[in-house]
Amino acid sequence: MRVLAILSLLLLTTLPALAADDKESAFERVMRTGTIRCGYYVFPPVTYRDPNTGELSGLSVDMMNEIGERAGLEIEWAEEVTFGNWIPALQSKRFDVVCTPMWPEIPMARAAAFSVPMFYAGLSPMVRADDPRYQTDDLSVFNDPDVTFVTQDGNAIDILTRKAFPKAKISPVSAAVEGPVVLQEVVTGKADAILMDRNGEIEYNRHNPVKLRLVAPDRPIKAQSFTLAVGRDEMVLKDFLDNAINELLNDGSVDRMLDRWETEPGLYLRVSKPYEAKH
Repeated sequence: MRVLAILSLLLLTTLPALAADDKESAFERVMRTGTIRCGYYVFPPVTYRDPNTGELSGLSVDMMNEIGERAGLEIEWAEEVTFGNWIPALQSKRFDVVCTPMWPEIPMARAAAFSVPMFYAGLSPMVRADDPRYQTDDLSVFNDPDVTFVTQDGNAIDILTRKAFPKAKISPVSAAVEGPVVLQEVVTGKADAILMDRNGEIEYNRHNPVKLRLVAPDRPIKAQSFTLAVGRDEMVLKDFLDNAINELLNDGSVDRMLDRWETEPGLYLRVSKPYEAKH
C-alpha cells in the first residue's frame, strides 16, 4: 500500500510537468535552450554540403548564422529533409524551423506557417534546349492538349501549372522524387515541360550533358517567394523570424549574401524596400 501511495504521488507531481512540456511552444523551447533547431535541404546556392567533411555552407547558412548571432542563439542543423517529408517532420517537432527557403502555397498553409519573403525567383516553362517545338518564347504554345507538363505532388508548381495552362496535360510524380530525377521526365521525353526558375536551369545544365532551357524567362508565370517555414501554430516564432528577416533586408545584409552566393548576377529577385514603392 505504501508503494502504491508513493507511485500515486509521483504521478501527480510528474504529470503536470509532462503536460507543460507538451504545451511548450517552439519559441519557448528556443528561448529555454538557446538553440534554433533547423531542418534543411541541400541545393546550391541555397545550401551546399562539403562531400568530405559534411560541413554546410551557402546563403541559408549565412542567413541563419547571422540571425543566431544577433539574437544570441545557437543554430543546430538538426535534420536533412526532402520536399516530400518536411511537413510531417516539422509537425512531429524534430526541428523548429525549415531554415532553407521553402515555396509557400495556400494548401501548405493548412500545415505550416511561412515567414515574410527573403527574395524571389521567376518561374517559367523549362524544356529541352534542342526541342524544335519550343525555339521561340511564345508561351501560348504550352496551353495545348498536346503538351504535357510534369509536376510534383504537394509542390507549388502543380496548382500553378494547372491554372496557367489549363488545356495542357499534367503528369504528376511523387513528392518523394528528388528534383533532378523529376527533370529527367523532360529530358527523356515523358513530359514536354516543367515550371522552373533560373537556378534550377543552371544547376541541372551544370551536371548533365542534355541541356534544358527556360522559355520567356523575362516574362515569368509567377514571381515565387522564398520563405522560412514553421509549424502552423507557431506564430510567435514566425513573428520572431519576420522581424529578423526584415532587419536583414533593411540593412542590406540579404543583398550582400545574395551577391556572395548567386551563381550569376541577378539570379534572384530582390525584395523591394518600403521606400522604393512605385507611384
